[in-house]
Amino acid sequence: MRELGSCVAPISGEHLISQSVMQVLQGNGEISIAGVPWLPRGEVRFLGANALRANCLCAKHNSALSPIDDAAKHLFQSLKTYLEADIGEPRHSLVSGHDLERWVLKTAKALAVSGNLARGEERLSGAFAQDGSLIAMLDDPTAWPEGAGLYCMMNEGDLMLNHSRFQLVSWVETVDGRDEIVALEVSILGLIFVLLLEPLDPERYPLLAAAKFRPGRIEIQYPRSISWVTISWEDSRQHGTLTVQHVKEVPAEEAAAQGM
Repeated sequence: MRELGSCVAPISGEHLISQSVMQVLQGNGEISIAGVPWLPRGEVRFLGANALRANCLCAKHNSALSPIDDAAKHLFQSLKTYLEADIGEPRHSLVSGHDLERWVLKTAKALAVSGNLARGEERLSGAFAQDGSLIAMLDDPTAWPEGAGLYCMMNEGDLMLNHSRFQLVSWVETVDGRDEIVALEVSILGLIFVLLLEPLDPERYPLLAAAKFRPGRIEIQYPRSISWVTISWEDSRQHGTLTVQHVKEVPAEEAAAQGM
């Protein structure tokens, strides 16, 4: 963001994944991380919520982007609360979809420039296909290309497991011998999305052609109640509802006792 010419020192210690989100996800005071290039394949490392920091942003821009951190925290906290128990009555929350898109983009860019994204065991360069447009996309929701944005990869009535995880996988294409990130596949507590960073080309992205673009509501069905998160969008499109049936994750020891 130094290209804007408006940075204000000092460079701040930015959490690569928002600290507030990690605090929602942490269990016994720690989070687990895997799949980064500085860990052997398959190894899991446990860290505190203050870990995973890098000097990526100046103090001004770090502060300017904090509202999208708040939106992500609200989504994670709402979903986690709704998924933990069927309390027998409906619950509802509201979050900006544009803020969620920008949060995923900001998180991926921070992970990329700090060298924490990999494909297999190979560290990615951190280049994005839309690098020249990313600053505008972070600053202004109307700057996103037509068809770029959040696609839900789940279908109506899909079962989902409740697990406190955030997973991010880069979709990479090789252009002129250089790997470029064109999209980001994310799992938020078991809900699967793809954030496309360029206009939708159905021939290049056949999986997205049938996906739900920018869903307007996530409904979580329990036997005794329904809870939902409304996702607001400032555009003229119709936004559908994603309905999922919740299946609570069974602890390993309990599953063994039940012969599962």
